[in-house]
Amino acid sequence: MVSISYGAAGEERPTLRLRLLGGFLLTRESGGYGEPACEGGECGESACGGGDFRGSAVGGRVGATGPDGIGRAAATGPDGIGRTTGPDGHACPDGLLHSSLACPDDPGSLGARGAEPLEVPASGQQVLARLALCGAANRSALAGTLWPDVTEARARASLRTAVWRLNGAGSALTDARDGVLSLSRRVRVDIQDLTAAAHHVLSGDALSAARERMRAAYQVLLCGRELLPGWQQDWVAFERERLHQLRLHALEALSARLVARRQYAPALEAALESTRVDPLRESAHRAVVSVHLAEHNLTEAVRQYETFRELLLRELGVEPSGQFATMLRHALV
Repeated sequence: MVSISYGAAGEERPTLRLRLLGGFLLTRESGGYGEPACEGGECGESACGGGDFRGSAVGGRVGATGPDGIGRAAATGPDGIGRTTGPDGHACPDGLLHSSLACPDDPGSLGARGAEPLEVPASGQQVLARLALCGAANRSALAGTLWPDVTEARARASLRTAVWRLNGAGSALTDARDGVLSLSRRVRVDIQDLTAAAHHVLSGDALSAARERMRAAYQVLLCGRELLPGWQQDWVAFERERLHQLRLHALEALSARLVARRQYAPALEAALESTRVDPLRESAHRAVVSVHLAEHNLTEAVRQYETFRELLLRELGVEPSGQFATMLRHALV
């Protein structure tokens, strides 16, 4: 197992990057890339690519259809935002060097160039994930949460073993206060990038934000994944649902803001991504229809509505809301 260790005194300490979206992965940067290329989701033209949101996803049209019959954004994104497609057909932006949130299908893209994946035992993964999601915790509380079905003494012993296996010469953990564990400040977590991007888009001043920062938020939100899929712990399930809802609201808000800027192709892609994440979410489909109506594509707006209506009737036996029907009816008058 690779130890998580820092260099000798005076050397550049490598940054550890922890991915929890799409599955657990811890990497250590090497080759002199000790700091993220950009801080706070903001970067220069060279890192994020020139230009604004422009062009179209294959001529502004939906490029694929999912198994439920609902349109999907094409793998080719807006001009200036390159895309690759993972095994599940989901498109992810290339070159997302300013963020620790990158395509989970490409573990090497998690951090900067030269990122080295680190092997972490299952018990250590739980310790790191719990502290990343819930913050600092004293040892007794942390042990009780992670090993609830054993005695307190056994749980604390399991925690000591897990921490020992993580430590080595240096660690992703700190014990700044007696008995309280937290992640080291050298660890960058992908959920921090996702949360920051979502809050940025949902903030009232997003329309006047720097172009580069809005582009960064767009890339991060489009490339999100489910938190720790397959993990069944209650504390993971709660955070998974919280991040799921936050991302959906942010994608819909991002689509609306891009429509206001008349940047219809990325607006459509953001809206379609929200329908992919939750196919039965009406507000996501309303966002898609809003883009089509803004472009005066009435046929596509009606098609999207009817496709969603059929899906809703088949799955839940209910009709779309009157608000959705009225929205479309007014556009057709």
